[in-house]
Amino acid sequence: MDEPLSYDERLALRDGRRTLVIDVSEIDWVEAAGNYVQIYTDRRTHLVRHTVKAMESRLDPRRFVRVRPSAIVAVGSVTALHARVGGDYIVVMRDGTEIRSSRGFREQVEDALSHVPGSARDLWAVRRRRRAAAQARETRSSLPPVAPTTSEGRSAAPSPVATDAFTAA
Repeated sequence: MDEPLSYDERLALRDGRRTLVIDVSEIDWVEAAGNYVQIYTDRRTHLVRHTVKAMESRLDPRRFVRVRPSAIVAVGSVTALHARVGGDYIVVMRDGTEIRSSRGFREQVEDALSHVPGSARDLWAVRRRRRAAAQARETRSSLPPVAPTTSEGRSAAPSPVATDAFTAA
């Protein structure tokens, strides 16, 4: 059986000539800034030459979720979600920062943040029921019609009746 991947509790990131050591538990969110990323913690913001994709690979996906191509949030730092028309969300962080998610990351956001209180929680359940119902309708419509059967297993469809005037006589 495969052992789960282990992720570092501290990140050592080079910033020019110096190396920053950041506790992963302090990270609230990460955002792209050109060729750099800004790492927001509760105490300060760090700007390091790194990519969002590289940061995502170094952070535990059980604790962090990518909400758009240029942003990753710490699941524990999210206080609320607000659903928007069109399938995206506003992710509200504990410091009040609002980060807009993108539709391409909707499933990841819903799966990772389903426990977060907010108006989106009930909406997710409704959306999932609607998606399941739509998929069931699509599946039913793509199958050929089946003739109903009786309790003995015979077809309950009416037998062909001669309607031609020459065969009826």
